[in-house]
Amino acid sequence: MIGISAFQIIVAIIPGEPIEIASGYAFGWFLGAVLCLAGTLLGQVVVFLFAKKFGMDFVEIFVSKEKLEKMTFLKDNKKLYMTTFFIFLIPGTPKDVISYVAGVTPIKLVPFLLVSGVARIPSVVSSTIGGCCLGLKNYTMAATVFIVTLIVSGILFFIYKRYEKKKSK
Repeated sequence: MIGISAFQIIVAIIPGEPIEIASGYAFGWFLGAVLCLAGTLLGQVVVFLFAKKFGMDFVEIFVSKEKLEKMTFLKDNKKLYMTTFFIFLIPGTPKDVISYVAGVTPIKLVPFLLVSGVARIPSVVSSTIGGCCLGLKNYTMAATVFIVTLIVSGILFFIYKRYEKKKSK
């Protein structure tokens, strides 16, 4: 599961949530979350270090120039860590793509891993709890977890968009 989670980060087009749900289903919510977070950490280290070493040419293999130009929020060095935290906190955001892009920003590896790792915990835990509930055939609880996660994600996404809109004025 660690290898699958790391691979999912490295191959940024593979969504992480289904892997997290499967991990919760197979290993239970706690061990599933730990395994996913360990794999995510490993994958992020690989991606980040490759981006640092090979620069923008490497990143552009995985992220189009158009997407990179839209990521102006990563150019604000004063708010780089806070912005990174909120992006990784909101489920469904392109975290793996941000892992590539982070490697070509002034952000340092260890603080990036701490900020992104802590921010990923709620999403990973909710996905693995949902997967665990599916494994236990507790479909009502699984649906509740996924619906609550969706609602919280929507609220956080709305707050983040308002923050970005204010910042751009």
